[in-house]
Amino acid sequence: MATAKATPETVSLVREKLRRAAKDSGMTQEEIGLRMGFSRDSARKAVSRLLNVETEYDPRLSTLLAFAKAVDRPLKDIL
Repeated sequence: MATAKATPETVSLVREKLRRAAKDSGMTQEEIGLRMGFSRDSARKAVSRLLNVETEYDPRLSTLLAFAKAVDRPLKDIL
């Protein structure tokens, strides 16, 4: 079964929702990354990559779930 690829517009919209949720959480990128389970050395970089519109990578569902949990938001609000 083939999985549909996300369009650039869809990815951009999701990243905007991620950025808004991060800002609304009041936490730093490092704090969010730590809550997502990243090490202190990679936490900020991992979240920055997730939020960056210029990044050419589609995050896994597990990453989006971890982000939603870290910022205390339902996944449906992010997608």
